Amino acid sequence: MRIAVTTGHFEPNYYRSNEYLICEGMAKLGHKVTLFASNKHPKWQNSQNTKTVLETTKCDGFLVRRLFSGPEVGIMPSMPSLLFHLLRERFDVIHSHEFFALSSFQSAIVAEGKKCRFIVTQHNDQLPTSSVNRLLYLSSKYNFGKYTLSRAKKIIALTTDIKLHLIRMGADENKIEVMPTGVDTRIFSPQKRNFLEAKWGITHPVVLFVGRLVKDKGIEYLFQAFSEVVHEMREAKLVIVGRGPQENYLRILGRRLGLRNVFFLGALENKIMPNVYVGCDVLVLPSIFEPFGNVVIEAMAASKPVIGSYVGGMKDSVVHAVTGFHVRPRTSEQLSRYLTELLRDSTLRKKLGENARRRVLKEYDHDLLLKRMESIYLE
Repeated sequence: MRIAVTTGHFEPNYYRSNEYLICEGMAKLGHKVTLFASNKHPKWQNSQNTKTVLETTKCDGFLVRRLFSGPEVGIMPSMPSLLFHLLRERFDVIHSHEFFALSSFQSAIVAEGKKCRFIVTQHNDQLPTSSVNRLLYLSSKYNFGKYTLSRAKKIIALTTDIKLHLIRMGADENKIEVMPTGVDTRIFSPQKRNFLEAKWGITHPVVLFVGRLVKDKGIEYLFQAFSEVVHEMREAKLVIVGRGPQENYLRILGRRLGLRNVFFLGALENKIMPNVYVGCDVLVLPSIFEPFGNVVIEAMAASKPVIGSYVGGMKDSVVHAVTGFHVRPRTSEQLSRYLTELLRDSTLRKKLGENARRRVLKEYDHDLLLKRMESIYLE
């Protein structure tokens, strides 16, 4: 099959996105895949260079076409030339991401005109924070977003919450299939060298956070909880992987709380993350909202228990008291209690970690999900 994937942003070095995994997997299955993305870096990357060059490159078996980024429409960059590029090539399937994006609307128009299959994946179930972007997002329910959803043969929701959001936005429930982002369980596995100890000298017990350093991740509540943990376990360490606008605030908060064993490692390339997960005892993601949470299933694949807020994708991925623990968002009391319990009890950590690995192998393995996606393309 000839497959076109359209998305606003694409940053494969630091984030193995749903789009990347689909393209890389389909290319391995022998399909010809082209991904169209803007040449603009996403805001979360905090890059000094806001744009990349306009080019076509090869990435792990598939083509990436970087197109000129026009004005942002809502929260996604527009790509004025996308329509031309899709029209001039022949595709059997066009797969767009985020129903409200202008690129998805353009993809739907081309798919309708050229009579090829059209699929859309929705990653998000949260309304934009700014009033202007929120208005644009909600209005898409009645204009180009409505057209996109109506033309899709299948709508993929990454989580149950996203499925409910799509229904509220006017999608046909019969078209929606819940299919999470997968993880390569051969790469993310317990049998990896521990880089936290080998490269940075950080030894157990280790609490790990991975993600953007932004307010929505609820990291300040993790710091407050960890300050309670170290009263009883002085040897405990907190490792922070990621960058963002809250970094300076968190460093100051750590000093204010008297935390000495906090390590900021910055943004690490995705290729070394399997070696980071194996070095921790528990992953914590205390997000206020979290549409999916890739880091959760990556840590679970490495046989690590996860403590996560009962929000978004973690409602699906984390099974309370089986693969880890759910906590209320914006609180530190439950978090400190479960952290102390897990760090003290190696038998419990091992049991929950093994359960986590089994759950990922059954529900989130990339190869299994790829076969499901391929069958949708072929339907």
